[in-house]
Amino acid sequence: MATVAPTRVRIGSDVKTLGEWPGGIELEGRLRLRPGREVDVVDTGPDAPASPRRAVVWSWTVVAVGRNGPLFRGICHWT
Repeated sequence: MATVAPTRVRIGSDVKTLGEWPGGIELEGRLRLRPGREVDVVDTGPDAPASPRRAVVWSWTVVAVGRNGPLFRGICHWT
């Protein structure tokens, strides 16, 4: 059985951060993520860690639909 590589999610270009706490992060963006899947969260800011952090998508729902397509929001828990 083949394994699926985690999706790379870049803060700043793919999504924006709405909140973060020791156990996870709340994100919003145009990417369509699937609950239960692992993602590699890459922070592109000046004080960002050198390596991505792995998280599991806990929830991901449509919050708006507009001319540019759907806007999603959800919670990811750090692994």
